[in-house]
Amino acid sequence: MASRTVSRLTVTVTALCAATAAALLAVGAAPASAAAPDDQANGGGFRTVAASEGLTAESAAVRALAVHLRTPADTLCTGTWTHAVSTVQFQRSSGGTLAWSFELSNTAKGALGPTVTVTMPYSYINGRAINPPYHPHTEPNWYNFHGSLNSYQFIGGGGGGTIQTGNKVTFYWFLKGSKPNTAADRYITCQVPRPGSA
Repeated sequence: MASRTVSRLTVTVTALCAATAAALLAVGAAPASAAAPDDQANGGGFRTVAASEGLTAESAAVRALAVHLRTPADTLCTGTWTHAVSTVQFQRSSGGTLAWSFELSNTAKGALGPTVTVTMPYSYINGRAINPPYHPHTEPNWYNFHGSLNSYQFIGGGGGGTIQTGNKVTFYWFLKGSKPNTAADRYITCQVPRPGSA
């Protein structure tokens, strides 16, 4: 019984996020901190944590899905992606794993404080939510928050697979600072490059 309830809740939340994202797209809305329209694939910003963590998570879910849906994957997930929040470097191994490093900018270090918790609450492949390939890490702000993606599972069932060259991926990181009420988000949408790309 509990399993069915959780499953229905997952489907309901997914439908709510999709409907809200569609509404945002219909009116041309963008996240308050989105990068300039010509750089939608590489964005994020600094935030004040809401009084209700649930509200913050719901807001992030809608923002992450909207970013994935509105952003074309016309840039490869390779090289260095800089932004006011962090610098992300991508590399795809010859075996097919897409790896990244995630380092906070000096601005983010100052805004968030000496210790930061980095999570990836949402990620997408070709328009579908997947179980995020990164779990929360709380580290000093100078830490290289790194991870990788190769195999994945869709959220809500329906299987999964292994990333393929040309897949559209969105990574959405959420950062909670050690300074009171500080947070940031960071997102990148890009196209999986061929194996062996850096």
